[in-house]
Amino acid sequence: MTYALGFYLSLLLTGWNSTEGVQRQRLGLRRWLILCLFWPLFILLQVINAICLYLDNWLFPGYRQVVVRQPVFVVGMPRSGTTFLHHLLALDEDRFTTTVLWELIFAPSIVQRRFWDGLGRLDALIGRPLGRVVYGAERLLLTWLDDVHKTGLQAPEEDFLGLLPAGGCFLLVLLFPRQQFWHLAHFDRDLPAEEQARILGFYRRLVQRHLYCRGADKTYLSKNPSFSPMVAGLARTFPDARFIACFRNPTDAVPSQVSSMLNVAVAMDPRADTSYWREHLTELMQFYCHHLLQVLPALPPAQQALVTMEALSLSPLATLEQLYQRLQLPLSDAYRRALAPEVERARHYRSRHDYSLGGLGFSPQRLLSAFGFVYLRFGYPPPRRLQDRDSHSFVTESAYNGR
Repeated sequence: MTYALGFYLSLLLTGWNSTEGVQRQRLGLRRWLILCLFWPLFILLQVINAICLYLDNWLFPGYRQVVVRQPVFVVGMPRSGTTFLHHLLALDEDRFTTTVLWELIFAPSIVQRRFWDGLGRLDALIGRPLGRVVYGAERLLLTWLDDVHKTGLQAPEEDFLGLLPAGGCFLLVLLFPRQQFWHLAHFDRDLPAEEQARILGFYRRLVQRHLYCRGADKTYLSKNPSFSPMVAGLARTFPDARFIACFRNPTDAVPSQVSSMLNVAVAMDPRADTSYWREHLTELMQFYCHHLLQVLPALPPAQQALVTMEALSLSPLATLEQLYQRLQLPLSDAYRRALAPEVERARHYRSRHDYSLGGLGFSPQRLLSAFGFVYLRFGYPPPRRLQDRDSHSFVTESAYNGR
């Protein structure tokens, strides 16, 4: 609780400059409005979450005895089909349990989940008036994200949002583009050992809390491209964990991610420096790829697998069969039946996320110099005239966030 309050108040009080030593500039009017209107509510929410997490230790001490067995982490390049794969895996409900958005934002603690679950049951008894209000507000607030990353309060979501009370969520870089948050994107390399231990210990307890509430006999399923730089730390924290790393042709994945992040950065501050974000995000994705291809092969074969978005979108069922076989998981008949309509849906989906590669400032030479090892490892054709690739229609993660 003390850490959350001190951390977020310090961000507010030191927010006069948008970065430290990289791109020092005064905050724009829109970013100041966000800080003044949104940040106090955000701090209040994080303090409430921190208090409730603390109360768990007194009211539900048994959660610390929960054994986390063979969790599965979906990591990889951003915009490489991680959400699609997460959605498909989450359909194996007899095996997996995964976090949804409302739990991560409003109920990381057992105390809060018990409260909201109870309130939901009462609401259902009287015809769900509160549920309808919440759904309307959800669509009003989240619809603008649909073209880039469709989500909802009941949708499976990236559990690194649960690290907000510990100051370990990389998304904060969008509001505060500072080195302390870029270091999170190079977790295994840049963070001191004691800071890694603090964040990973906090995360392990979040997983234990989730299993305590949703079934200690289940296998925990996590999807986070932002966990790609943490795979060495996660492997130490969960020695029997299994990792699935998603890759995609960098000619498509890198500009797509830069475009989606730029949309948010510009929404935060219309004066956002596009070259700053392009270079930092390109370097970040380069590190993700290099780190995954360096760390994961050192794990036993049954604990690591690589998947390409191209194979997953072309043959979802065959890709999942190969994954389950490699990770030594039985694929049940019930799961096959659940997959059938989703596989059919994937055949007809086309992304609505549009972007101009030339307008983003990418060149074939830049992509080859940064990601040549990825093109070579997966046999991707080298980039040519990027202007010829401005029109994109791929099966992407944006359509597969809700059940």
